[in-house]
Amino acid sequence: MTTPENYFDVNAEPAGFNGHFEPDPTEQNVGPVDGHEDEISTIRDSVLNEPAFTGKLQQSELGQWIAQKRAACTLPGNMIVTLVAALVAGPFAVAGAFMAGRQTLFRILYMILFAPVIEELLKQSGMIYLLEKKPYRIFSTGQFIIAAVISAAVFASFENLLYIHFYTHPQTMENFAGYCYFRWTVCTALHVVCSVVASFGLVRVWKKQTIDGRAADLAFGFYWFVAAMVVHGLYNLTVAIINSHF
Repeated sequence: MTTPENYFDVNAEPAGFNGHFEPDPTEQNVGPVDGHEDEISTIRDSVLNEPAFTGKLQQSELGQWIAQKRAACTLPGNMIVTLVAALVAGPFAVAGAFMAGRQTLFRILYMILFAPVIEELLKQSGMIYLLEKKPYRIFSTGQFIIAAVISAAVFASFENLLYIHFYTHPQTMENFAGYCYFRWTVCTALHVVCSVVASFGLVRVWKKQTIDGRAADLAFGFYWFVAAMVVHGLYNLTVAIINSHF
C-alpha cells in the first residue's frame, strides 16, 4: 500500500506493478477521469516513459507502440493516408491566398511577412497531423516529399484560379495570357519548391522521433521551415516591386 512517505515516488506508480496494487484510500474520493484522450497521448504521457523507470531519455514504450502499430499497417493504406493528408492540406492553405488578395492597407506587408508563414505551415498540416497523431503510418522520407508536392500543387492551383479569375481583369493588362502562363509555371514552381524545402524539416523531426522513440517535436524542423518561408517572402517582395499584378 502506498504510504504518505512514498506517495509521490515514481516507483509507487500503479503502472510499475504487474500484480496486485493497493491504491491510497483517499483516491476513492477523486472524481472520474476524462477518458476522451486519444491512444497516442495515453502512451506518450505514460509514467513508464519516465527516465526514472527506463534509465534513459528515450521513450521506449512509445517507440514500441509505434513499431507495433506500423507492423499492422499496409503499404497501400499508408499511401492512401499520405494522399489524403496532402489533399486536405492544400485547401487549408488557400485561406492565406484569399487574405492576400484582399485590397487592404497592409496587403504588401501581409504578402511578404505573414503569407509565407501561414501558407508554408498549412501546406504541411496534413503530414504534421500524421507525425503527431499517427506516426505509425509513416514509413519513408519519400512520403513527406510526395505530400509536399501534392499539397503545393493543389494550393497553387486554387491560388492561380483566384488570382486569374477574381483578383485581376484581362482588360487592365497588356498581356493577360503571359500573366496566366507566369502564374501556372513560375508561381506553381515556387510553391512546390518551398513546400519541399519545408518537408525536409518534417523529415528531420520524423528521423529524430524514430531514433529516440519520443513524441514528434517540430522544433527540430524549425530551420527548414524558416528557409522555405524566407524564400517565399523574398519572392513575394521581388514580384511586388517589379509588378503589383503578380
